[in-house]
Amino acid sequence: MKLAVYSRLSDENDTLFIREVLAALHDMGCKLFLHEHCKNAAIAEVSGYFGSHEELGRLRPVDFVLSFGGDGTYIDAANLVGNLNIPLLGVNTGRVGFLTAVNRNNYQFCFEKLLAGQYVLENRALLHLESSQPLQLDSNFALNDITVRTSDENSINAIKVWVGGKPVNTYWGDGLIIATPTGSTAYSLSCGGPIIVPDANVNVLTPIASHTLAVRPMVISANEEIRIVVESRNNSFSLALDSHRVVVENPVELRITKEKFHIQTVLFEDTDFYRIIREKLLWGIDKRNLSV
Repeated sequence: MKLAVYSRLSDENDTLFIREVLAALHDMGCKLFLHEHCKNAAIAEVSGYFGSHEELGRLRPVDFVLSFGGDGTYIDAANLVGNLNIPLLGVNTGRVGFLTAVNRNNYQFCFEKLLAGQYVLENRALLHLESSQPLQLDSNFALNDITVRTSDENSINAIKVWVGGKPVNTYWGDGLIIATPTGSTAYSLSCGGPIIVPDANVNVLTPIASHTLAVRPMVISANEEIRIVVESRNNSFSLALDSHRVVVENPVELRITKEKFHIQTVLFEDTDFYRIIREKLLWGIDKRNLSV
């Protein structure tokens, strides 16, 4: 089996853990290729390195990309994979880790399942961005969310939104999040947005610090185009696709649609979205609910 490995490597303990996992994978007969960020975690048996989406593509066929870290690292790995259609498996070395199916305690068991073919692939939808002016972004898709925010803390934005060609609202406030089901447990959740199951064909519009109390998050069909025009006092605003952020000068029109390709994430038979939510958000942590 041919595996590509990505990590940000921010901690010495992470480095030691990755070396431990790589050694175990090599002993299982895997051929390993590391991202350049992971060179400090390399073992002698590594077969090579890659540093970009294009270089990862030249390694194909690659069976899986392994992401070591938290959800942010997983999203970085998803940007590396892009349209290459390589399944992505997250190994959690962070804190919450909604997107990571493997951890320090179960990795041996999970990788044995992986090599035995005892897993399923779940498609995660992406957002596709088009703009009426060129933007200095590395890619035009997002796994979690596309966010429009004020670029000046002393002013607010008026964000005009149309869905399917019909006017929805002008959002007055600090910004607006357009989140996928995957992104519903990220920034959108912290701003009061709903949790959405991963296979739902919807997106959610979540306002950030709305100046109108009646405005609430809205779930919309993922099949409809979202059109956005931003008005601000300083004639600019901040635009982010996941963690990639740029300042955009007006006038500009943004159009957001469902991306034509998707990210494949690896799940094991005991992976259950509701169980993940219970564990990560500590739902039901009460002595009356210990049987749940």
